[in-house]
Amino acid sequence: MIESTPPGTRFPLASGRDPDIGANSLQNYELTPNPLFSLLVRESPDGTKRAELVLEKFLDREKQRNHHLILTAVDGGDPVRSGAAQIKINVTDANDNPPVFTKEIYKVRLMENLPEGSLAFQVKATDNDEGTNAEITYSFSDIPKTLRQLFTLDSRTGDVKVTGPIDYEERKYYEVSVEGKDGGGLTAHAKVHIDIIDVNDNAPTLSLLPILNPIPEDSVPSTVVAVINVRDRDSGENGEASCKMDGNLPFRLETSSENTYKLIISSPLDREHLVLAKALDREEAAFHELVRRAIDGGDPARTGTARIRVTVLDANDNAPVFSQAEYTVRVPEDVAVGSVLLNVAASDADEGLNEQVKYS
Repeated sequence: MIESTPPGTRFPLASGRDPDIGANSLQNYELTPNPLFSLLVRESPDGTKRAELVLEKFLDREKQRNHHLILTAVDGGDPVRSGAAQIKINVTDANDNPPVFTKEIYKVRLMENLPEGSLAFQVKATDNDEGTNAEITYSFSDIPKTLRQLFTLDSRTGDVKVTGPIDYEERKYYEVSVEGKDGGGLTAHAKVHIDIIDVNDNAPTLSLLPILNPIPEDSVPSTVVAVINVRDRDSGENGEASCKMDGNLPFRLETSSENTYKLIISSPLDREHLVLAKALDREEAAFHELVRRAIDGGDPARTGTARIRVTVLDANDNAPVFSQAEYTVRVPEDVAVGSVLLNVAASDADEGLNEQVKYS
């Protein structure tokens, strides 16, 4: 019997035989008590008794696959004689059970650096039916194309693999719906919540807003030269970056606000000393090369580097200097008018108009 057979359905049973006649012949049938089945005995016009098995309640193959009954035929003799037959009922499956997922909501945590092709998670559903009615196929339901490019679902096993780059900085959380469908067309659905876990895959970046460049040589200490912004796309300690400056230079960094620093003059600038301390090429000498580094709190830490060339603009802070502090010249008394008696020379460490010396 198929388990979807409605109650009240009758199943004719084979008739018993009794060679006796009259009251000694077969008079009735009896059935072992069973809440699912009853026995209906009918008498045909020729007086023959026929038995029918009546289904009283719905069958449930998932609870009981087989039923065993005893049918007894009795005569009317004295003493009464009887014969028995075993009735074996096999309940065949009907697709009366939908698939059931092991969880209504799957919660998954994935590292953002999970390689493509890796198993991300697995969904699983069961079905109490049998055969094709219990064969479940899995699929995503109602998800955008962008997500289908990141994850693939094996329709047979329920394995979900990563097939695209997962980036915490692009998206921190995904929610997808999965469907399980059995061979008879019944379905079940479950949700999957995917949290992406940040890894320290981004180095800090530094951006500069120049405020004063070139810098006048006579700028006073505490003058703000530039504002520096430090940014790290990671989260937590991975995204907490500190900034420092390399070298022993007349500048310092001062925290302005979160992730923002001010580049400040810390001691007087001397362009002429800077020129002498560096190359002889004046065109490349009068500047400071500043190297700024930002280091995040990840393990291992990542570092971002930026360079800035600060040009020092000359101020007229140097007086001309003669090549000699005192010049002595001997002049004959008959020297002609207009003769050159002496060449004097003075130099100025400044540049441009500030280094042009006039004599009087």
